[in-house]
Amino acid sequence: MKLAGAVALVTGGNTGIGAAISRGLAAQGARVAIGFVEKPDEARAIVEGAERERKGIAVRCDVTDGSSIASALAQIEDELGTVTALVNNAGILIRSPFLDTNDELFSRTMDVALHGSARCARLVIPGMMRAGGGAIVNLASELVNLGGADHAPYVAAKAGVVGLTRALAREFGPRGIRVNAVAPGPTATRMLRDEVITPEYLATIPLGRIGHPEDVAGAVAFLLSEEAAWITGQVLGVNGGLVMAG
Repeated sequence: MKLAGAVALVTGGNTGIGAAISRGLAAQGARVAIGFVEKPDEARAIVEGAERERKGIAVRCDVTDGSSIASALAQIEDELGTVTALVNNAGILIRSPFLDTNDELFSRTMDVALHGSARCARLVIPGMMRAGGGAIVNLASELVNLGGADHAPYVAAKAGVVGLTRALAREFGPRGIRVNAVAPGPTATRMLRDEVITPEYLATIPLGRIGHPEDVAGAVAFLLSEEAAWITGQVLGVNGGLVMAG
């Protein structure tokens, strides 16, 4: 039970990679608050699927709205305790040729992935400091290193997440708060289009397969745990070897 005693908030924790992270943290002994905006039934199903002795809750948490985050944190504090592990997973991906994008599309994408991560961290960190420390994992993307045609807003937002990760790691390391990022490669979720998964594409991945959400969840759980006690400001690529950044 590597995360026994931790209270974790996972934004966008009810679907895809977020759902796998929520389940994985619960399996490691954390008390997990599953943040959702839509599909509350999926969040509740994850809570009900966890073993009874590990308490978890589903909380509405719109990362574009500071008051929604604050309300979620108040509920978590009341039912589970102070958040000591934050996973900024919420994000949106809208594919569009760059010349067809506009300010609204960029702003919406940034508001969820980048500004949402900053909002959550800003509201969670004071409680972590009072608790004597904590850990944050932000979800980035391997496209920050590869680039991505028709993905400019998403890639730009995730690049910002990497910068935010390093800035917060520098600022709050002395307060006992570690901040890292996980950068998934192509992972089997609803965001991944089946038509791009060709034998030719798989041949470019050294491990020869698409990732599973559980692959990412394992990396997140590790970075939140005491096994990663001397790791901060890092970006851990979980991509089957598709990206090997120095």
